[in-house]
Amino acid sequence: MSATSYAQRVAHSRWRRRRGELIAAGQWMPFVAAGPVRDHVNKIRAAGMPVRALEQHFEMSAHHLDHLLWGSEGSGPGEKVRTETARMLLAYWPTLDHFPDSARIDPTGTRRRIEALQVRGFNLIAVAGKCGMPARYFQKAMCADKVTARMARAVRDVYGAWWDADPLEHGVLDWVAGRTRRAAERQGWYGPLAWDDDTIDDPTAVPQTDAVQPLAAEGEDVAARWLMGESVILGRSARREVLQHLFEWTSDTTEEIAARLEMTPEAAERAWHRQQAKAAAEGRRVWRRVYTPRIKQNDMEEAA
Repeated sequence: MSATSYAQRVAHSRWRRRRGELIAAGQWMPFVAAGPVRDHVNKIRAAGMPVRALEQHFEMSAHHLDHLLWGSEGSGPGEKVRTETARMLLAYWPTLDHFPDSARIDPTGTRRRIEALQVRGFNLIAVAGKCGMPARYFQKAMCADKVTARMARAVRDVYGAWWDADPLEHGVLDWVAGRTRRAAERQGWYGPLAWDDDTIDDPTAVPQTDAVQPLAAEGEDVAARWLMGESVILGRSARREVLQHLFEWTSDTTEEIAARLEMTPEAAERAWHRQQAKAAAEGRRVWRRVYTPRIKQNDMEEAA
């Protein structure tokens, strides 16, 4: 007996035993309504994910989802779907890396990253060259309803490398960088410090400015109460206040601060730079006032 067939028999045996336990408890529900699952899959398709790519992602057999979506053998779309399949699909939403290269997806994040790099002084030719694509392709993409996932990933990677870089150190001439910045300013575009990595792709997200905060807060002194351990909702201004306090007055690492605020480390670092830049523009200075050197494990072992 091959190892594969043995593993399949063991898995099937466990499934039958679990099935018997659920039947005995009156909890056996092998199928659920297909409507909500079909609606969710169609939203994933509308986002640019082909059905075949979705099947491949979950290692399903070819045309596994056809009956759910369109029906088969002359019948309409399926009314029931296996519970395990429903749970798996409903819990899934594709990330940028899941889309095939040729998939056509929302251009919001790509456009914002290109605009932000131009605010830094990186012109389209520089960004396109770094991505290995013609500049005219970028010009079309800035106005397109969709972009390919391949382009979106390329722009994301360049943005990750250049968001805080000096254009002059990457082959952009001084006068070109200046002209690019001025053009971006006239367009009203926002730089990298206005966007968090976890929201830049969201069409409903707004740049981090002093606009009216959309998040709810509970009462007054929300930031101070949050820092004291009270369970309150942080609005945008309170969140900025908390982040600045943690960076300025604690020895927590960027990763620890990001974890406390449920952000990515990159987003937390960018928000901290944004606050430093704003303070500098106002003639103030903020910096990390507390530093506690951390002893590494090998240092402890050597000391022992």
